[in-house]
Amino acid sequence: MTSKAPLRLERFVKRTGDFTLGPIDLALEPGLVYVLVGANGSGKSTLLKCVMNLMKPTSGSVRLFGLSYDEGESPVKRQAAYVPEPLEGCESFTLEEMGELIGGWYDGWDRRDFLGRAGAFRVATNKKYGKLSQGDRKKAALTLALGTRAPLLLLDEPTNGLDITSRNRLKQMLAAEAETIERTVLMTTHSVEDIRQFADCILLLKDGRLEGPYEKDELFRSWKRLWLSGDSIPAVSDIPGAVEYDDAPYPQLVTRDAAATTAYLASAGVAVTGEQPLAADELLEKLLNGVPG
Repeated sequence: MTSKAPLRLERFVKRTGDFTLGPIDLALEPGLVYVLVGANGSGKSTLLKCVMNLMKPTSGSVRLFGLSYDEGESPVKRQAAYVPEPLEGCESFTLEEMGELIGGWYDGWDRRDFLGRAGAFRVATNKKYGKLSQGDRKKAALTLALGTRAPLLLLDEPTNGLDITSRNRLKQMLAAEAETIERTVLMTTHSVEDIRQFADCILLLKDGRLEGPYEKDELFRSWKRLWLSGDSIPAVSDIPGAVEYDDAPYPQLVTRDAAATTAYLASAGVAVTGEQPLAADELLEKLLNGVPG
């Protein structure tokens, strides 16, 4: 990967009170959607704010497409668009006025495209932001960010407050742009459905430390629950990939590497009588609780 990664963190650390985020070393690949998952208070929003230079890291570096904030803020910020949770300080402006304010910052800004996105989200452009419902506020913020056509999107809980139709519109817009813009997306969420719909890769924040990225489809393929039959089932610690065993009501185990586990069990004379992909919420809970991916 080149030094022009959409986002590169090197030895990044942010300390706030008694909490330390990092150290983190990370380089995102262009054109992918990364979903950042972690418990409340794990530092997800703090990380996005540091990427946008709204908070300063305690140490380490943040680079967007090879550019550092130390070399000047404006050129760096033009590479990214940010949807915070919530968007504050815009209550007295209409969406159209906000578009006029930020449009000049971005080379790819297209007013017709911007208005088209507002129409697709069915959000009023002439109503003050402070008078919009929670869902319409989120749609307004997404309309602004997507309208910039910036090559890096930072989305903090982007589907909070969105109805099903608007969630699908967002997915369609990101998918359509994958054909025309090499846009990288880093988004936070607590929603398993968001991970299913949007993610190419998953990043985990646990106790201030970052794990991953994990390729989503491979992760979901490799984690399975297996039902077993045999006279002598090996100890879990001896089975490659196995992370959990239960014999009630039938012998079963959870594996993070189904192929390695089934091959070992076959060599040990243990039959796999059934298998099922691990539910996404259960898989993520295990990863966040310390089971290695």
